[in-house]
Amino acid sequence: MDITSAPLREQAPVSKSGPAPTEPMTPESDTNAQAIPPSLYATIFMVGVVMISLGPILDPTVKDLGIPLSQAGLTSVGYAVGMLAGVLALNFGLAHVPVKWTLIGAAWLQTLGLALGALLATGLWSLFGAYVIVGAGCVFLNSLPGMWITSHVKVGTSHAMMVLLTYFAVGMMVTPLIIGAVLGLGVSWRWVLGIEAILSLGLAVLLTVMPVSDIKGRENLRAQRLREVIGFNTRLFWAVLCASILYIGSEFIFNVWLPKFEIDVFDVSKTVASLAVTLFWVGLLLGRIIVVPLTRRFLASRLLMVGTAVMAVFALGVALSVNAAMSVVMAFFAGLGASGAFPLILSFSARFPKWHAGVVFSAVIMAGALGRIVFPYLIGPLAESLGFRVAIGLAFLLAAVLSGLSLYLHRVSGERQDPM
Repeated sequence: MDITSAPLREQAPVSKSGPAPTEPMTPESDTNAQAIPPSLYATIFMVGVVMISLGPILDPTVKDLGIPLSQAGLTSVGYAVGMLAGVLALNFGLAHVPVKWTLIGAAWLQTLGLALGALLATGLWSLFGAYVIVGAGCVFLNSLPGMWITSHVKVGTSHAMMVLLTYFAVGMMVTPLIIGAVLGLGVSWRWVLGIEAILSLGLAVLLTVMPVSDIKGRENLRAQRLREVIGFNTRLFWAVLCASILYIGSEFIFNVWLPKFEIDVFDVSKTVASLAVTLFWVGLLLGRIIVVPLTRRFLASRLLMVGTAVMAVFALGVALSVNAAMSVVMAFFAGLGASGAFPLILSFSARFPKWHAGVVFSAVIMAGALGRIVFPYLIGPLAESLGFRVAIGLAFLLAAVLSGLSLYLHRVSGERQDPM
């Protein structure tokens, strides 16, 4: 991708004492998307495929395995628990394992979990256990490509992250539509997991044969090292983690529960229900295409504030929709607003120096896992006690709080002002 004539925002490390000096931006200093190993694009695409499938198969698994609505969110909790365990292992025990071999092992682990879910799940807790394994493998596949970028791309990080996560968005967009179509034809959810296991196995083979350079200087975290990372800019560290929890919580409510919301509230087919989450991700993908060039002209915090405000407004629209058609349209525009949020949040990790950036990146992923554990689980009990409209409205609240938090991110990150 060519650099436009507009100045590119540098995500230079900024300590708590103020912005660090930066060198002038030149076209030669930017690392474009072509410098990123192609296998990382395939990896992040597969993460999207596996992650989003939790939503479209929720209704058939609940009915097939006899899971009550109040406990339906526990499958996504199992996935998030696995992610949390994986990200802790990544930072505290596996830093000296080369990135390439960690990715290969993670792909095999994800394959195992998907196969166990497809073949052996007989109830809530066996499916929960299978998804713990899936999540543990998936978090490495989700974290390491972004860690690679924040460690290797110090100029134009927002742009590079946006391009990488566009592949993630494509996986999230096409998968619900395909799953909804095959479920509508009477195919079992077990076949869906089985096919994903085969695709994950193919990813393991791809990662084996294609090169991926290592991330130099990675170390297993110890308490002193963690204090060093946090102490570089304490307020920014915690603000970015809070932003991750809020955004992932809001997005994952839609990912997991939107198809079930459509089925229970509007009595639509599985195919139509999956269309809602597909259009959420169509909006997210189109928005990401729009936001990519804007990262070269506007501050990350400003884009985050506007985008999450739009997401909040249309998430409320989903909850208040009078019919399925209106709900689907509102979901599309909610996705449009959400499009840049997570890449922009992740890009702040590059404001930490050297290997610190990778630690902060994975901490953001860990915080996102907490958001996946808490908020999607709450939807089940809320829907059962207060109704689905109130429950799904939690996504609005989280996005609105994040929009306000972006103002604080601007203040503590040391972003440069726009040259006007």
